Amino acid sequence: MRPSSKPLRAAAAAVVFAALAACGSGAASGEKAGPFAGEDVDLVVPYEPGGGYDAYARALAPYLEDCLDATVVVRNEPGAGGLVATNRTSTAGAEEKRIQIVNTVGLVSAQIAHAEGVRFDLEKLNWIGRIAGPPSVMVVATGSPIQSLADLVHAGRPVKFVTTGPGSNDYIAPNILGAAYGFPMEIVSGFAGAPEARAAVVAGNADAHVLPIDSQLPAIESGDVRPIVTIDGERDASLPDTPTVYEAAPPDDRAKVMIDNLVALGQTGRALMASAQMPADRVEALRAAFGCAIGNADLVAALDEQERPLDPLGGPETARLVSDVLTAPEEFRQMIVASY
Repeated sequence: MRPSSKPLRAAAAAVVFAALAACGSGAASGEKAGPFAGEDVDLVVPYEPGGGYDAYARALAPYLEDCLDATVVVRNEPGAGGLVATNRTSTAGAEEKRIQIVNTVGLVSAQIAHAEGVRFDLEKLNWIGRIAGPPSVMVVATGSPIQSLADLVHAGRPVKFVTTGPGSNDYIAPNILGAAYGFPMEIVSGFAGAPEARAAVVAGNADAHVLPIDSQLPAIESGDVRPIVTIDGERDASLPDTPTVYEAAPPDDRAKVMIDNLVALGQTGRALMASAQMPADRVEALRAAFGCAIGNADLVAALDEQERPLDPLGGPETARLVSDVLTAPEEFRQMIVASY
C-alpha cells in the first residue's frame, strides 16, 4: 500500500486536540504544578545559530515555556553534523533537564550506516514529538530540458545530481531513486552547503538536486529552479502542480518497497527528543507541553509567516516511525550504507 501523509495528518490533529486540552488543565488553571515548573530546560540545537533548526527551536521555545511553566533556554552545540550534541543528549542523566531538536532523517541514516561518531540508539531515546516532516523535492534548472522523473529515467546518459557530501539528505535520495528506477547517475559532491550545490544546477553544471521542500521553496519561488517531482505519497500543498514519485509508477514491487521506505525516512523529519534516562513523568510532561505549544495559533502563524512547515506527530507515533525505518528491508538499509 502506498504511504500517504493523510494518516500522519490525522494523528497530528489528534495530538493538537489532546494537547490543547492539556494546556487548559495544567498549572495555569490551578492544578498541581508540573515536574518542570520554575526550572530551566535546555533546548539544544546541534548546529550553529541562524539555520532552519535554530529558527524552529527559537520559535517554539516561548510557547514551551508557557506550557511547562518553566524557562526554556535555547543552546547551540554544533559539531560533527549534529552528532556531538546528540551523543551528549542521549547520555544525559535522569536529573538533566535537556531536550534536543534533531534532523531525524540524518540520525536514522547515520545509525543504519554505523557512521563514525554515532554513540546512540534512536530506539532507546524518549521521543517528545515531530515538528514537521516535509517531503523532499527534486529540482532542475528553470531552462532544463528535463520536465519529469520519466525524462531522467530515459535520459540515455548518467544523470548528474549535486550533494553536500556522503550521508546527507541530498546524497541518499538520488542513490535510492537511481536504484529503484534503474537509471545511471553520477553524484557531484563537495559543496559547502545546499545553496552552493543548487547553484551548480542553475549554472548547468549538473542536472538535479533533491532536498526538503522548505529548503528548496525560496529558489523555486524566485524562478532559479523548477520542481519536477516530490518524494511523498500525495502532492504537497505548497507545490500542488508537482507530481509525486508514485505518479511515475515504480517499475516493480522491489522498487516500490524502496520508494516506500525513502518516503518513510523523509517523514521522520524534524523532531524533539530526550535521553532514555529521563523519568517517565518528565517525558509525559514534555509531550503534553509540545502538543500544547504546537496547538498555539500564534506559533502556527509565526511559522507560516516564515514559510516553515508544521506537521506534528506525538512522541509514541514518532518513535514508531523511527523504529519502522531503522528496521526497513535489508536492500534499502544497504543503500543507506552505500551513501556514506
